Amino acid sequence: MEFLLLWWDNLDDSLGAARHLAPKILGFLLAFALFALTGFALLLAPQVTLAAIGLMLSASLYDYWRRRRAALAEPR
Repeated sequence: MEFLLLWWDNLDDSLGAARHLAPKILGFLLAFALFALTGFALLLAPQVTLAAIGLMLSASLYDYWRRRRAALAEPR
């Protein structure tokens, strides 16, 4: 009987840890899938993929530039 209680306690602890770490695990799997998909897209259509990557990078740089200018214009 004690063996079953210890087993149930360990199972409960592992399920709690899995529930706590699930967003991090899913985030890692999503990032890895996107990385693999990017590599696959670079093999199939390099020009289109590089254009899309460049567009995303330029959009993020524009957003950074816009926030930086807004922060500098803000009175202190």
